Amino acid sequence: MKYFARIDKKNVGPFSLSQLVETGIRPSTYIWHKGLPDWIPASEDPEVCRGIRRYLAGFDPETGAPIHSLSSSALTAQGESQEDYSTGSATQPHSVRSFPEPADSTDYNIPPTGVSVIMAVVVTICCFPLTGFVAIFFAMRSKATWKMSEQEGIDEKTRSIYRHNSHNDARIYRMMVGISFFLGLILVGLTFSRTFM
Repeated sequence: MKYFARIDKKNVGPFSLSQLVETGIRPSTYIWHKGLPDWIPASEDPEVCRGIRRYLAGFDPETGAPIHSLSSSALTAQGESQEDYSTGSATQPHSVRSFPEPADSTDYNIPPTGVSVIMAVVVTICCFPLTGFVAIFFAMRSKATWKMSEQEGIDEKTRSIYRHNSHNDARIYRMMVGISFFLGLILVGLTFSRTFM
C-alpha cells in the first residue's frame, strides 16, 4: 500500500510504510492512502501506529526485523518509481517524492560503546534505584547478547540480529542511566528545599 503525508503544509508521497515512518511523521501528522475517504491523523490508522512503534523500538515498520540503513538508491532499487503527482486532490496529492537520509549510522560490527554495569550500579545506589535496576539489566543483556554474537558456528543472519539487539539494549541502558541521574538530582533538590524551608 502507498501512503501520502501532509508535511510542512505540503502533500508528499507516495511512500511505503517504512518510508512514511522514516520521514519523521508524528501521531498528529495527516496521512492518506487508498481506501480512506479523506485525510486522517496518523494516530487513527492502526497500521501506521504499529509501524511507528516498531520503528521507535529499532525495528523495520513493515516486517518487524532489525533496521538496516537504506540509501535513496537502495530504495529506488526496490522498484519504487519517483513520480510527480500533479493534482492537489486527496487521491493524488501534489508533490515530487523525496527520500530522507537514514538517521541510523550505527556500525553494528563493533561492540556498543559506553555500556558499564558498574556505572549502572553507581546510579542505582546514588541516584534512583528503580530506573537504575533497569539500567543494570540492559547493560548486562547488551554485553551478553554481544558475546553470543561472537560464538562460532552461528549463521550471519543470527549474528546480525544479536548485534542489533545488543546495540538496542545499549541505547536503552544509556537512556535509563540518564533518567536515573536526573531523577536523583530532582530528589536531592526536593530534599534540600524541604530541609532549608
